[in-house]
Amino acid sequence: MSYQTMPSVADAISTLPTPYPTVSLIKYHKGTTVKQQGSIIAIDPISATIQATQHQTFYILSGKIHLRSKAFPGAISATIHPVDYSHGTFRLSDLSYSEWQDRRSERVQPKCPTYINIHHYRKTYHAFLHDISKEGMGILVNETIHPDGRLKPGCKLRLEFQLTPEHIFAGLKGTIVYRMNLGPPMIKYGLQLLPNQIQKNRLQAYITQRYDEILYELEQDYIRTSDPFRVENQCF
Repeated sequence: MSYQTMPSVADAISTLPTPYPTVSLIKYHKGTTVKQQGSIIAIDPISATIQATQHQTFYILSGKIHLRSKAFPGAISATIHPVDYSHGTFRLSDLSYSEWQDRRSERVQPKCPTYINIHHYRKTYHAFLHDISKEGMGILVNETIHPDGRLKPGCKLRLEFQLTPEHIFAGLKGTIVYRMNLGPPMIKYGLQLLPNQIQKNRLQAYITQRYDEILYELEQDYIRTSDPFRVENQCF
């Protein structure tokens, strides 16, 4: 169903059954997909109050969030607003339909800046790793990286980088899938990775480790934000 044939968000909300149906909440945080179920407490065409099942996740996040429910004809995006910790709720505004496609595999952003050597023909280019999955990665480069214009969709590359002391990659093959101008001076490339079995296992091990680490960092951020009077948070 296209956006043109969908009922408006206001019309869809007006026909919601009561009690309100549960919704799936999806948010990208440091490249990672954070998901959980939530309950609609109140909703109107421009805002909604949501209570999620876990306090350690969405309550400290900002930016866009996606809502999925069989009650809506399409995915809805909204903007998260400050939270009420005493009731464990947060408010959403700017409700609108949005494009949505589930990811085929989990991706993460590295904890520390990670630089990549890109080998193409007899040249070596340098890039910054944005995010990575076992099937692909996003990289950021300066627009002056290839004055000869050789790096473009379809190009086959060899990659070298180190994610942690235990996760080192050399000779990892990849292909450029897309090129996106982010505005001077940055360009983003999307790469499809073609790892061998050893590299694939190493990628999966890192992604699992980093995913758990991101969720732990998020939980610790929530504890610090929701309980500002803990002794370790005080300055003397």
